[in-house]
Amino acid sequence: MAGQTAVQGANPGNKAAVPPVVEGPSREERLVAWARANQKYLAIGLGVVALVVLTTWFLSVSAKRKANFARAQLEQAWSAADAGNLPLASSELQKVASTYAGTEAALEAALSLNQARLVSGQSLLAVDDLRKFIGSNPPARYASQAGMLLGAALENLAKGVEAAQAYQQASTSAEMDFAKAEALLASARAYRSAGKQDQAVTALRTILEKYKETASYSVAEIRLAEITRGS
Repeated sequence: MAGQTAVQGANPGNKAAVPPVVEGPSREERLVAWARANQKYLAIGLGVVALVVLTTWFLSVSAKRKANFARAQLEQAWSAADAGNLPLASSELQKVASTYAGTEAALEAALSLNQARLVSGQSLLAVDDLRKFIGSNPPARYASQAGMLLGAALENLAKGVEAAQAYQQASTSAEMDFAKAEALLASARAYRSAGKQDQAVTALRTILEKYKETASYSVAEIRLAEITRGS
């Protein structure tokens, strides 16, 4: 039995003994160790993230409050205009446009202000301000409205060709077909009043070719017939 035990305990074939496998630290343990070693930098990083989040939140809240204040002031200015007090309305609109620059209300205020100027016979002032407004590259819908007002102001100053060009630019800026067609119709009218019949015909034919589904289509047909009948 002793001999048998010796044989069983021997290393058959004299193979090298395999050392036991020693497992290293787990991924979680390595992560904890790294965090402990770099806790200073982690604290700084988390502080930066918190500051960014807080700053973003503050700017968002401030922008929303600014927009709300601007809208309230704009509505007060419109109320003054509806009441027939154009001087007060113009003053309030000017404040909104300058104080709350960058808001939707400020853009609307700038347009309303120049509309009030047209009503008050201040077309030259409106022309200068509207050209600056358009030059500031506002969103398309505001640029289109400004172009229409600019065209009207230039027509008031008997500058038909310039007015027609402003209307054409308004048509280009407009996003909806009906607005594009209306601007071209106004352009044709301004060209015609300036004696530029060919340009008027071109504008009208553009409406007939591209904007058949708009209300301006039938008007363009009538005006084109009037011009070609006389030629």
